[in-house]
Formats: sequence, C-alpha cells, structure tokens
Amino acid sequence: APGLAGLVLGEYRRLASEPAPAAGADEPGAPRLTDRETEVLRLVAKGLSYKQIAERLVISHRTVQNHVQNTLGKLQLHNRVELVRYAIERGLDDA
Repeated sequence: APGLAGLVLGEYRRLASEPAPAAGADEPGAPRLTDRETEVLRLVAKGLSYKQIAERLVISHRTVQNHVQNTLGKLQLHNRVELVRYAIERGLDDA
C-alpha cells in the first residue's frame, strides 16, 4: 500500500543516517527464523499482501499471518512496518 511504503521509506531514511546496530542476524544469541518465516519475511518486505503471499506459497492467508506474528515475536518487533524495516536493513528485500 502507498501509505505503508511511505512510512517504511521514511523510517529507512531516518535509520540510514544513524549508525548500524552491533548485533547481526547471524550472531550467536540472535533470533533464529525458520526457512518459511524467512521466506514470508522476504515477501512482506517486497510489499506483497498476506493474500498475495498465501497465493504465491500455496498456503492459507491465516498461515501467513501466523508466520508474521511468530516472526514479530522472535524479533521483538511490534508491527509490519518494523518488520519491513528489519528486512530491508538486512537486504532481505533484494533476494
């Protein structure tokens, strides 16, 4: 959605001017996402809706929501905007 994209880009620009956090996704103690959670995260970062993700992965809309909620919990994030920012910072939107 255009509104979500604007929020994400604004937040990304703000964060790009700040120093990067020390902890990376591959460091010990970092949350471990399943392959499916990572796959869903990549598609969320690309701007796909839950319905589009469900169709692409041949899973239900509710399963996509569950993966997103599990990922938010593991990463201690609060909403989809923060999740997209996390994915962009780690280059998951390019893969």
